[in-house]
Amino acid sequence: MAGKISGTALGAIFAGAVFMYAGIKGKSIPAAVQAVVQGKSPATAASTAAITGTTAADLTAPTSTGSSSSSSGGGGPPSANKVLGQVMAAAYGWGSGQEWAYLESGWEEESGWSTTAANVPSDPYDHAYGIPQANPGSKMASAGASWKTSAATQIKWGLDYIKAEYGSPTQVPNWSASGPTAAYEGY
Repeated sequence: MAGKISGTALGAIFAGAVFMYAGIKGKSIPAAVQAVVQGKSPATAASTAAITGTTAADLTAPTSTGSSSSSSGGGGPPSANKVLGQVMAAAYGWGSGQEWAYLESGWEEESGWSTTAANVPSDPYDHAYGIPQANPGSKMASAGASWKTSAATQIKWGLDYIKAEYGSPTQVPNWSASGPTAAYEGY
């Protein structure tokens, strides 16, 4: 059907607009996405310092303005984390269709898209932790120093892990678009 824009295309246009706005205005991308998801103007997002790092961790770790994991730059509410995840997954070609459906449902089962989801709450970092439930959670330090609280850092680590270990979300054993199968035990 010519002349119609799919929901996926509209989402990609929206994400691009938020990224462009954040970049032009010097705002934190995760905070700008979170503001929009919460129905606020992206202008309310925290400002960030200019990018000066030269490593991937420097470029993916957002600036945090507070100590709480829900502060701008850190982990937002699960709905904002999921939006950020879809935008980041698009860079892998997984932002729509079956790939996104598998990733979305897999991490919903793993953590509910929470940056502080912990398999063993009394000792969270030495066990499955965060959005992708890295086990131990400290493995995510390879993606950035903000791995304990940053949705962007956790998602980056998880996407890289899935790409390296399985090739794509549809290849993760016992994941499906409607949630993990009965045989799923985590990764």
